Amino acid sequence: MCFFGPLFSGNSLTTASFFVVHRSLRGRMLILCLPLLAVALFVIFFSSWRVLESVASRAISRNAQFRSYVMGQALTQILAETRNNLLLLASGELDQESMARRLKYRSWFEKAQYREVAFIGLAPENKYLFLNCGGEIVVVPPEAAMSAVYGPFHSIGANHLPHLPGRVNTSAPVEVSYTLLPVNKSLQSVTLHVLRFSTAVHDAQGRFQGVLILSLDLSALRAVLSIYSSGYVHGDGDADSSSVRSLFFDKDGWMLFQSEGTTTEDQGKPLSSDAVRGGFRGDFGRPGFSLAFRPGPEYMSYWTMVLDVQNGSSGRLAMTESGNLWGDGQQRLDGMCYVPVTVSAEGEGSKSVIGGIAVLDASFILSRTGTQMLVLYICCFLAGMALFGGCLWRIAGNVNRQLHVLAIDMEWRNEQDSLEPIYMPPLPRELEKIKNAANRLLERLRWAIEHNIYRQVEAAAKLQREPADDLPDPEDVPSHGLVGNSPLMRHLQQQIRKVAPSGADVLVVGDTGTGKELVSEYIHRLSPRMHGPFISINCGALDETLLMDTLFGHVKGAFTEAKAARKGAFLAADGGTLMLDEVGNAAPKVQQALLRALSTRCIRPLGADYDMPFNTRIIAATNAEIGDEAMKGTFREDLYYRLAVITIHTPSLWQRKEDIPMLLVHFLSGTVYHGEPGMPKIMPVVSRGALTKLMEYNWPGNVRELKNCVTNALTFCEGGIIFAENISIGAELAEARNYPQSGSHDAVKSLLPARPDPSKGKTADAKPTGRKILVDADLWRELNPRQRRILPQILAKNSVSRNEYQSMVREEISARTALYDLQSFVAFGILIREGRGPALRYLVARREAAGQTVVSRPAAA
Repeated sequence: MCFFGPLFSGNSLTTASFFVVHRSLRGRMLILCLPLLAVALFVIFFSSWRVLESVASRAISRNAQFRSYVMGQALTQILAETRNNLLLLASGELDQESMARRLKYRSWFEKAQYREVAFIGLAPENKYLFLNCGGEIVVVPPEAAMSAVYGPFHSIGANHLPHLPGRVNTSAPVEVSYTLLPVNKSLQSVTLHVLRFSTAVHDAQGRFQGVLILSLDLSALRAVLSIYSSGYVHGDGDADSSSVRSLFFDKDGWMLFQSEGTTTEDQGKPLSSDAVRGGFRGDFGRPGFSLAFRPGPEYMSYWTMVLDVQNGSSGRLAMTESGNLWGDGQQRLDGMCYVPVTVSAEGEGSKSVIGGIAVLDASFILSRTGTQMLVLYICCFLAGMALFGGCLWRIAGNVNRQLHVLAIDMEWRNEQDSLEPIYMPPLPRELEKIKNAANRLLERLRWAIEHNIYRQVEAAAKLQREPADDLPDPEDVPSHGLVGNSPLMRHLQQQIRKVAPSGADVLVVGDTGTGKELVSEYIHRLSPRMHGPFISINCGALDETLLMDTLFGHVKGAFTEAKAARKGAFLAADGGTLMLDEVGNAAPKVQQALLRALSTRCIRPLGADYDMPFNTRIIAATNAEIGDEAMKGTFREDLYYRLAVITIHTPSLWQRKEDIPMLLVHFLSGTVYHGEPGMPKIMPVVSRGALTKLMEYNWPGNVRELKNCVTNALTFCEGGIIFAENISIGAELAEARNYPQSGSHDAVKSLLPARPDPSKGKTADAKPTGRKILVDADLWRELNPRQRRILPQILAKNSVSRNEYQSMVREEISARTALYDLQSFVAFGILIREGRGPALRYLVARREAAGQTVVSRPAAA
């Protein structure tokens, strides 16, 4: 499918071919539809994003203004409470003791936010000043109070006339220092930053008595700003606390202090405006407040804010690089909100502005919100594109499935290496012709591959039945002694040659069948005692009493049957070597007697009252780790250390498989040489398959099992050559013992087979004959377990193909393995081949005898 205009040049054809012509149907639909969807989604998302951005901007602006309004109301509330507390103090008793008690109570209740209480009466001596120093009420001496430049006694002027009752005046924030005050039992200097409230005091008759002053600590105002700036009150406490800063300035534009953190350490810091005045140039320090800072007149944004506050107005300034800037623009701000702080002189009457709050917002919530919205839109855009693309893909796939079904089936067969015919629902006529042509090609290819595999299997089977050419010459194999040329055997022989000349006792440890007795004899032959006797006693084959008598002997009359004295093995082997085989199986009483004999080198025969010395070398052998048994307590530990003067380990056969060819020749030549009855007179040849089978087995019975296996193979081999099927090892040997011996016949399966129809080359539908099928025992042993399991099914079907055989096995076997099994059946004379190529089948070759079907090796074989 291709859509393009007239071809005016080769470029148009190239472009159309790239975008449409060489694309699949799915690709064409995606190329045409997805760009249109992308444009539509982009327009919708961009429009909605702009609207939502405007709404979010207004909401964030209102939230910031509300935050600053709440801060202003919180400070106004604190100032109103201070005014009310001052009026309450003025309405009570004014003597120093009562005032000190009431100030202490207020300091405890108000968390020490009131720092000064002063009274100035009509008489010069009727005045006093109290300071609240961390909950301790300190009386300031009159001379110290008068010496403070900005003390409360110097702050009363004509503004208190005509001494109106209930009127409270508020002074500008001041910094005052007192020197040498008795605080905490020591003389200290105290510096305060306070906001003073004063009111006239009248008696009951309305006569003017003086002025009462109450000072509010500016740190209490800073604490409120810090709490609201931290974000906990407004529910955004997860934001960075340093992203919002608040500034308090007086009505003249002097920056007094900034908000800090909410921790105790932060609240303990002195008042400062360093963080918010960065980027400003101006005057530092005003009379009465050394920490104050006032920017220069060139900062229009700042002074516009101050002018609005003086007029009692609040607002918000958006900080942009092209418009308003905070200072020189060093601090990047999202916006600034400001609100005036007012106090009422006469209750709910007119209010006066004492300063303002500026909230500097550096959180850039709008930018972060815009980024989150952009990410969300991108995800929605991609999800919409993916969903729409998936729908197009599914629709195009349904349309395109019939066009590609043949190609997909062929690709699957190519990947699975399958040559089975293509079975598909009816296709259009053109595709049906292609399918039939492909099936004919697959049929010819399948026949060629099976023929090649058959040749390879046949060649491999012949190679495995050829004589092995890597066996050692019988003349190079020793006829007795230790046989083997592996590194382990050379190490063992080297140990024996070193140990043999010494007279020390030896412990030989090794698995059953590894030749421990042979090693003991080898040590004896190489030792100086070689001319003495060598006696071997199996400690595990005799009971405790008989073993004691065998080892130590008895004197005449020691017991009822003791008609004559008996030396015992220790004395019988005098001058030679005594081997104690399976010493780990000896009874505890025997172990104790052996320990005494080895310790004293003397024995006491049964019934004797004297000890007899012996000159015999002891070689103990065991197939268990008696060192571990000694640690467990099942074998005497002291006897173990007596025996294990020198320890020799005999290697297992699986550890030295390279010695199997030499051992095989040794056993074959030894059996033939000694002329054992029933054995061949000439040493037979070993096939490659038989040698491979021997090398791949792990031999749990070691050399003894190998010898028995060779003897078994010599018994059943025919024709002077040992094949793999003559080797019965492990489970095969146990299975072979359950079947009848050579020359006899027994019923293996009672089947009801159908007879083949030669005219059709396939199994004909016939009634069961009821004959019993007998399989020769020798032939049965030559089959592998898989062939034995499947043979009754083949006999029941009368014929089988390679594919049918693979299905009957129900295992993951390759075509090569299936052909190998079938060719083995042909070689044994069980099956015969009929046909060639795809029509090749294997028919059962029956021989009738006495009304029964007998499956056996043909005479010609």
